[in-house]
Amino acid sequence: MRATPELRFHERMRGWVSFDDHGYNGALLAGRREGNTCALDLTVEIDDLDKFLYAPGYPGRISGFVDCPRLGGRLDVEYGTFNMLVRAPDARRRRILYRLFTRDPNGRPLTVSGFKNVEGDPAHDPWTDTSRLLTRVLTGHVAQSDEKDVDPNTRATGVLFVTPLRFVRTVLTMRGGPGARLSAPARYQAVFMARLLATYAGRPPRRTQFDFPTVTPGATQFQGQAPGRWHELPGHPALMRRILAFDAGDGCEINVHNIQARDDPPRHGPVLLATGLAMRANSFYDSPFRPSLVDRLVDEGYDVWAQNWRTSIDLPAQDYTLDRAAVYDHPATIRKIREETGRERLDAVAHCMGSASLTMSVLAGLVPELRTVVSSAVSLHIDLNDLSRRRLRTLLPLTALVLPGADPQWAVRAPSPTAAGFARLARFARRDYTNPLSAASTYIYGGLSDALWHRDNLNYETLEWLGREFGYAPVTFFKQIRRCSDAGHLVPVEDLPGLQLDLASASPPYGTRFTFLAGTENRFFLPSGQRKTYEHFNRLQPGRHAFTELGGCGHVDSIVGRRARSKVFPRILHALNEQDDGVS
Repeated sequence: MRATPELRFHERMRGWVSFDDHGYNGALLAGRREGNTCALDLTVEIDDLDKFLYAPGYPGRISGFVDCPRLGGRLDVEYGTFNMLVRAPDARRRRILYRLFTRDPNGRPLTVSGFKNVEGDPAHDPWTDTSRLLTRVLTGHVAQSDEKDVDPNTRATGVLFVTPLRFVRTVLTMRGGPGARLSAPARYQAVFMARLLATYAGRPPRRTQFDFPTVTPGATQFQGQAPGRWHELPGHPALMRRILAFDAGDGCEINVHNIQARDDPPRHGPVLLATGLAMRANSFYDSPFRPSLVDRLVDEGYDVWAQNWRTSIDLPAQDYTLDRAAVYDHPATIRKIREETGRERLDAVAHCMGSASLTMSVLAGLVPELRTVVSSAVSLHIDLNDLSRRRLRTLLPLTALVLPGADPQWAVRAPSPTAAGFARLARFARRDYTNPLSAASTYIYGGLSDALWHRDNLNYETLEWLGREFGYAPVTFFKQIRRCSDAGHLVPVEDLPGLQLDLASASPPYGTRFTFLAGTENRFFLPSGQRKTYEHFNRLQPGRHAFTELGGCGHVDSIVGRRARSKVFPRILHALNEQDDGVS
């Protein structure tokens, strides 16, 4: 006969799940659209309260049921476990863990795996973190140690919520065992509050993972793969990928995706791809638009290296400036590529802020190994649209008072009421978009409806995909762009080694040639900025550099839109293939 538990309480959560999208944010959005509700009605029993509170990994027991119409209705929990605020990996980052074993109406085993991501980031608050369960439904009874970050057993993904009223009811249901009816709940709540205080008090952690956390804390950057190992590139069966992580030089871990053909070794040297602001390496190859830039480069025989510098949504959110990317990220990535390939020289294709920060590296003489740089959208000179300039002078100071940065993903899953309010403002301002992620992206990063992309160049699938590809950017970055916009060109804002110079008067090393690409429909970074940089370089080094206008192309769509295949990729390949005795 089972002993009376030392503590028992009841908890209920309800939310939405998707059976198609396996990312938490996308699944929450899709689940709401489709009306796929899911609820948990649970009773937690803790047999030994001291062990539960102080022995790592000692769980409470869960009974109750899962209610999800798409899974067959009410499913009884055969066995479940609960862990409260475990380190993930330290006291400033914790998780509340749930694991429920159940069966569908046909008797097939299912696992409901969930965690609440609790982090002491300035944009987070304790209520939001502890009231939201990131949930996956897995086929089979899967132990925590067997669950993978990208798990083929995943059947559904979603987010469940505890309302304030239900939280109060949970607290009121807490009952201790004989002789501890009130003292056991008091001990539990005291430890719970002490751990929350340790998480949120004091200096915040430098980096946190909010947008796309994985089951294994901190593993987002590896996308469910073993670090450094070759594997089939998801969605591209003819290509192989490996993800190599390394320290940029200031304690920030970044990575690079090396992509090659499965059966055809590279015939040309390495090409570095540097992403735009708040995007990741996947932006060069994951869009529904095919062939992607990576497909074309690999087909041409290039050894592709797509970079995740510190802006990437696959890396923990943090404060940064373009200076950090210029001094640390790009030189460190190039060193890594040279170590892995044995090549002394390489080429680069860089977009948006990847291009701007890489231009800083080049002008500072930090990356003399670069042969050709294809610069997309913006480089040395900064010409913003009028609305963006006004917003940097007015809205930015107000935002900086209450938020450390901005993130389009807050439109679906915000970390605090303040962040949620900002996201609602973004959605209202750009209500011409039905997808809240697209609305927030255009509001935060472009202002104008078509600033980030020329919508005529994007089909529905690509526009939906882009919503997942934009993440967090800090106030420190926006402040630097304001200074650059006021000056009309890139301005270093940190006193970092190798970057104490006037970039506007510097010239590229003779061994590096630029090809500038500018979309005629770019309403974000105006094409006049790229032309100014080209004319400036051409005055310093006549006849060495090239400039191309991309008719009908905007900003991001120049890389992932329908015109990219015919107008942009051929220009990139021409620049990379062009021979020059001075730089070969």
